[in-house]
Amino acid sequence: MIIYEKRNLKTKGIIMKKRFLKKLVTASIAAVTALSVFRGVPTFADDNDVATAKATGETSAKVAINKTLNIAEGITTPKATFRFTFTPQPGTSSNDAPYQMASNSESNKGFIPDRTVTYSEADRLASGQSSIKKDTGDIFAGVSYDHAGEYVYLVKETDKTYTPIKDKNDQDIDAVKYDTRTYKMHVIVKNKENSGTFISSVYFREENKPGAAKVAPSSNSNIFKYDLFENTYTKNGGKIDPTDPKHPNEPTKDITDNAKKSLTILKKVDGGTADRTKDFQFEITVKLPKTNETAVSPVTQITVHYGDKTENVDVATDKVTFTKTFTLKHGQEFAIANLPAGSRYTVKETGSKGYTATSKYTENGESKTKSDGTQAQDYTVENVLVGEKLNDNTFTNKFQDVTPTGLLIDNLPFILMIGLGLAGFVALSKKRRQA
Repeated sequence: MIIYEKRNLKTKGIIMKKRFLKKLVTASIAAVTALSVFRGVPTFADDNDVATAKATGETSAKVAINKTLNIAEGITTPKATFRFTFTPQPGTSSNDAPYQMASNSESNKGFIPDRTVTYSEADRLASGQSSIKKDTGDIFAGVSYDHAGEYVYLVKETDKTYTPIKDKNDQDIDAVKYDTRTYKMHVIVKNKENSGTFISSVYFREENKPGAAKVAPSSNSNIFKYDLFENTYTKNGGKIDPTDPKHPNEPTKDITDNAKKSLTILKKVDGGTADRTKDFQFEITVKLPKTNETAVSPVTQITVHYGDKTENVDVATDKVTFTKTFTLKHGQEFAIANLPAGSRYTVKETGSKGYTATSKYTENGESKTKSDGTQAQDYTVENVLVGEKLNDNTFTNKFQDVTPTGLLIDNLPFILMIGLGLAGFVALSKKRRQA
C-alpha cells in the first residue's frame, strides 16, 4: 500500500511539471507574437514627454512659435515682419521606419506655408520690461495629412526682412539682429478610429547642438507655444529730430542725421562777479541698455568731446557701463556721439564755493527741470534717459554776488579808533564847561 501511494505521488508530480512547462511555452509564444506585432506599428518615444505638444483625443495638437523682440525704452517699436519657414526633411524614425515626406505645395499633404509675426508702433514695451513677445498663431492652421507617420521639418527664420531707417547721408540709424538657430520639428500623425488622420504630438529640438534636449513650451493652454526665436532691435540715440512731424519709423530723411550727438551737456555760469574762466568738475556714469549685449554691433567704445578734447572711452566688459570725469568752463560742452537709444546717465557736478547749481534738460525730446541745488554742495542729476530724439542737459552755476556798501572793511579798525577819540574829546569838553 505504501509503495502504491509513493508511485501515485511521483506520477502527479510529473504531470504538474508538464502542465507548468506547457503554460510557460504558451506564454512565451504569446509574448513573442505580441512583440513582433508591436514592432510592426510605428512607436514614438516622445509622445508623452512634457516637452511635447499633444492632441486632445482625436483633435489635432495646436502649436505656435513665439517671437521675442528685445528692445530698449525710449525707442518706437519698428514696423517689422519676421518670417519662419518649414522645410520637409528625410530621415529615419526611432522604429527604423523612414520619415514621411510632406508635400512642398499641397496643404492636405503636410505642406506648411511660411508663418509670420508682425510688429508696429502699436506694440509698446511694458514698464520694467526689455522685450515684446508675439506669436504666429497655430502653425498647423489649414494643414492636414493624407496618411499617418512621422514627419520632420527644418524650422528657421528668414533674415534681412527689415529695411533700416536711412539718414540724409544714407547711413543706417537702426538695426535688427536675426536669430540664426534652426530646429527640427517632429510631427507625429496618427489614424483616427473611423477615417482620416490627426496630429497626435509635436516636439522641437535645436539643430547643431549635440545632446540638446527638446524645447519645452512656455505655455500649453489651448495652444502649445514655444520660445524659439529671439531678435534684438537697436537704434542710435538722438538722431530723430523732435520737431519732425512725420512718424519716428518713417522720419523726414533730409533732417534725420546720424552725425547728431546722442547726448550734449552744456555749462553756463551766471552772475555779475562770477568767474567764467573757472573749471567746474563733473563725473558722468552711463548705463547702456541691455540690448547692447545682443546687438548686431555692440558698442564697446564711446567717443566723447569736451572743451577742446576728444577721447575714446572703453565700455566695461559687461558691455553696459562706463564712467568719465571731465571739466567744463562757461560756454563749453561735453558731448557723446554714439550712445544707443535706451541708455541712461547720471551726472554729478562737484560743489564750488559761492556757486549754486541748477539743471534744465531734454529727455528724448521732452523738456524737464531739476530743482536748484545748495550753494557749494555737489549737485547730481540722476538716471536720465537717452532716447531716439533730442537729449541735452544745461548745468547753470549761479554765483552769490557781493552787495557793495561803500564801506571798506579793511579800514574799519582805524575808523573805530578815530570815532572813539572824537567821543572822548567831546566828553572831556563837556566836563570842563560844567566845571
